[in-house]
Amino acid sequence: MDLLPHLLSNPRNAPKLLARTAVETLGPRAAAWAAHTRATYPSATPKALARLATAHFTRVAEQRGLLSALSGPYAPIALVATAALTHAELVLHLAAAYGLDPSDPERAAEILVLLPGYRGGAAWAALRLADRVLPGASLLGAVLGGRNAAESVAVRAERRYGWYFSQSSQESGSSS
Repeated sequence: MDLLPHLLSNPRNAPKLLARTAVETLGPRAAAWAAHTRATYPSATPKALARLATAHFTRVAEQRGLLSALSGPYAPIALVATAALTHAELVLHLAAAYGLDPSDPERAAEILVLLPGYRGGAAWAALRLADRVLPGASLLGAVLGGRNAAESVAVRAERRYGWYFSQSSQESGSSS
């Protein structure tokens, strides 16, 4: 699918289009990561794989937040875009950790539910004002904010996918 014409023709559907594109693009990578990690650590539980993915993507959120904060006048846009990308990757990796197919179109709806609303412009303006009193506050805020937001997304996703996993485990265990 050529994304840009669809986004321009119907901007109200942008979140749905972007979530669907994330699943199509990032889902296979998440599935490959889960398969590789399970092969490397065959006794790892889904919760352990989820912790591994969460640790990785909270570090990624910090790094992307820092780089975005350094993008000058484009910082608010870069912060929102990199946060949304990181959070979508995190959600898909957590789905894969719990044995769900991260390429399933259902994951797009879950991304929309699990990701926070992004209001980067106002937060960035406040951080830039804080820079006047405490130089570097915007950089620190971008790093810590990225980490905290990723951890928050991880908690919501783990609740959802952990519940799916426990339900499917109970169903398969009770039918034996």
